[in-house]
Amino acid sequence: MNAKTKYTILMQGTTSKNVSKTCKEFGISRTIYYKWQSAYKKQGMDGLTEKEKKPVMPNKVDKRTERLILQYVAKFPADGPKRIYYELQDEGEKVGESGIYNVLRRHGLSKRVQREAYAKEIKEKKWQSDTAAKVPKSKVREDLLDYKMKDPNHAHPGYICQQSIYYMGEFPQIGKVYQYVIYDVYSTIGLVKLYNRKATMHFIDFMHLKVIPLMKSLHFEIDNLVTHKSREFTTNWDRGKHKYSDFLHKNNINQVAVTAKNAEIFQPLQQFVAVLTEEFYQQAWGDPTINSFEMLENRLQAYLNYYNFKRKITDGPNKGKIPSDAALECTGQQETLPLWLFTRR
Repeated sequence: MNAKTKYTILMQGTTSKNVSKTCKEFGISRTIYYKWQSAYKKQGMDGLTEKEKKPVMPNKVDKRTERLILQYVAKFPADGPKRIYYELQDEGEKVGESGIYNVLRRHGLSKRVQREAYAKEIKEKKWQSDTAAKVPKSKVREDLLDYKMKDPNHAHPGYICQQSIYYMGEFPQIGKVYQYVIYDVYSTIGLVKLYNRKATMHFIDFMHLKVIPLMKSLHFEIDNLVTHKSREFTTNWDRGKHKYSDFLHKNNINQVAVTAKNAEIFQPLQQFVAVLTEEFYQQAWGDPTINSFEMLENRLQAYLNYYNFKRKITDGPNKGKIPSDAALECTGQQETLPLWLFTRR
């Protein structure tokens, strides 16, 4: 079966919530089904493509061990294959002397003079990297952002995303609920994750779990992330370091922290939250079947799938379109939506 057929089977099993029936219909075992599902979660459509089996080569060293050998050479360039072998053995690494020699030869490091030159080069690169890390990344100032995206070059998904946290109250049978939200102003795509308290690690978890995977699936990146200038998002100390700010920097996302006096900047995000409140939370609040935190989040994610992939935009430049379509059209993409959008919470 080709990758598209496998994807169709996985989608049917997911949407029907009956894997056994799906496997019987397509004549495959449940073991095969879950093997495909695991490969898809790890690699996307590439994981469903048949791979050619490569012959096992004698004295083949895996990538991890190869990195260890090269790291050792960078620290101790005077040591040859035999000494490296004994040192790695002492550290519990199982690799033969011939395997080490093959790695060194492949990288042009079989002679001591070559290893010394390599160690010198690695040290210089590390110094340059450390020096560059000390130079602050150039940022787009708060007052220079094109919030209305009047410049056609700025009218695209990811140019401005807004993020905040809202206390939704204490739900019956559930307790306190905090809503973590991120909203793309151009496409109106909105993502939400619920937690029972405020914490910086939740923002990082939210970005890893939902936001970054979705952006990759829709083929756009976040250029500017507008947040409140509060302790959940950043620090007021100029030289201070904040976990979330560091996380955004590592992912090449420019953070624009806005002070309370410029609250009107968050109007698009507030409109999205108002829609959520009217169309979801008002009904959910009095629903006796929602009796757990997990149940509330399941219902919310079902609504968000409708909002992002079925509900039409009611105003703005993309009026009449569906948020996910607005994003895909702008990036010139049109493809099958990833399976995890329907399953991941």
